[in-house]
Amino acid sequence: MGAPRYVMVANPDGKRCQAYLRDLIGFWQERGMAPDITLIPWRDIVPRLGQLAGLLADDAPALFRLESPGRDQDVMRLLLEAGDDDAGAWRDRHFAKGELVRPGLLQRGFCRTLHGLRGSLDRRPHLSPLACPLAVAELFDKEATCRRLTAAGLPCPPSLPAPAMPAELLDALRAHRFKTAYVKLNAGSSATGIAVVHPCDEIPWAVTSVVRRGDAFHNTRRLQKIAGPELDATLAFLLREGAFIQEGIPMARIDGQNFDLRAVVLHGSVAFTIFRLSGLPMTNLHLGGRRGPWADCRAQIPTRAWLDALDHCAEAARLYPCAALGVDLVFERGFARHFILEINAFGDFFPGLTDDSGRTIHECEIELTARRFGLIADPCSR
Repeated sequence: MGAPRYVMVANPDGKRCQAYLRDLIGFWQERGMAPDITLIPWRDIVPRLGQLAGLLADDAPALFRLESPGRDQDVMRLLLEAGDDDAGAWRDRHFAKGELVRPGLLQRGFCRTLHGLRGSLDRRPHLSPLACPLAVAELFDKEATCRRLTAAGLPCPPSLPAPAMPAELLDALRAHRFKTAYVKLNAGSSATGIAVVHPCDEIPWAVTSVVRRGDAFHNTRRLQKIAGPELDATLAFLLREGAFIQEGIPMARIDGQNFDLRAVVLHGSVAFTIFRLSGLPMTNLHLGGRRGPWADCRAQIPTRAWLDALDHCAEAARLYPCAALGVDLVFERGFARHFILEINAFGDFFPGLTDDSGRTIHECEIELTARRFGLIADPCSR
């Protein structure tokens, strides 16, 4: 057998790309081989709107992996240009750290690029995509993902269509008796652009990761409580850029803290589960959440509730043709019900996390993929 071949679209200097490459090279070196890796930067793909012509040297078979475009400022600028009919408006734009620059337009450029990439792959059957670009595009649309999950009979928190104005939103939340609501950027990730709104108090308020500085809005790791004009301005920004609205679920607690669960699904089966605990309504690690001790956390969840939740995570991931997905799930207080919050197209990056055998998520993913595509023997076939 010749050297295993991979084509990756990624930000070459990004932590995600470097972590995957390290595990990929190490996996094959242990088997006495050096993988043939072609790395295509997002900054080369986006201006071509996903067209691969001229970027690949040959038509030899290869596995094709997409990595997150991340927060690279040059790539962000190119995605804004790809989404804007007046592309030149972004050429010299400076981005302040954490600034939320036209998230809706950024999503449009990303989706245009992914649709073009799908067409490129259709013309190159020798490339085997590990994630369909159209699936990735949909997974960056929380409303579309929720529709697919609901149509499949999977449990999602109740949601509402986004109105145009903050006052209309607050009225709708009260009319539907949402004690709390998560108002999120429809294309956001990692709690970027989110406000947890309490609409029924005498003075409505929210806890948010969005902060206004002058006329611009920024993402912040320091959550803040807002009300009055600040709440109106933040909600107006989220609605303008495309918002997704879900009812807040009273979260189950471990050690007195809220928790949710990330299930990493590899080729349709749950391979890793990560508990995230916080005293706040967002459990993300960069917002002060922490990883819960797995055995201690698992012991507090009734077995039937646990197994049903994992089954639903796997079912949700199997709706999308992707080798690896991260499914976020929350248990209702008392564990009577659970709900799928969202699915992360690039949800396999957890530095330092290993299984009982000491393998990282990437190492497990690389091995399962190699077996799936016949690059190494599957012991079950013997």
